[in-house]
Amino acid sequence: MRKTVVLFTMMLFIFAAYGKSQVNLGFNGIGGKLGFILPEDPIDNTLGFGAVADLGKISVVNVYGYLDFWSKKYDEGSYWEWSWSVFSIAAIGKYYFETNSAFKPYAGAGLGFDISRWKSEYSGPDYGGYLNDLDTSDSELDLAIHLLGGASYEISPTLDGFAEVKYTVGGIDYLGIYAGVLYKLK
Repeated sequence: MRKTVVLFTMMLFIFAAYGKSQVNLGFNGIGGKLGFILPEDPIDNTLGFGAVADLGKISVVNVYGYLDFWSKKYDEGSYWEWSWSVFSIAAIGKYYFETNSAFKPYAGAGLGFDISRWKSEYSGPDYGGYLNDLDTSDSELDLAIHLLGGASYEISPTLDGFAEVKYTVGGIDYLGIYAGVLYKLK
């Protein structure tokens, strides 16, 4: 985790030093995405969704806003039911590699916040009142680091499709495999 923070901080300084020459920020596009989420143990894989906003460019780095959500609930055939959910908001910088193809590969990193919540509920026999207080829940707000790679493809002059893999280190670490579209406003 510490190495990732140091690497991300170094990237920010490099981009900031190089980025003094050209800044073009604004609301350039909005889109949505669906993903397959692989969270850390003990949580099983699940589906998630999110929104993406193109916020402009600083030198060679494109800036995006991300909102992601996923949840998982199961009981495994017992009296216990568990649920987890994560809502993530982040600012992510992407560097697009130059190619002679319609596909534009990219790599990126960003910082954000993860709001995670877990809950467990007992629905079995009470055994004389001893098990009434077993239902528990908790939520946390954590700083999160996002690392991603993917590719976009221009479907039309106003619509881009994309596929990406994003690893998030926060309250609950998870890997997401996403596909989505971005509607270009400018």
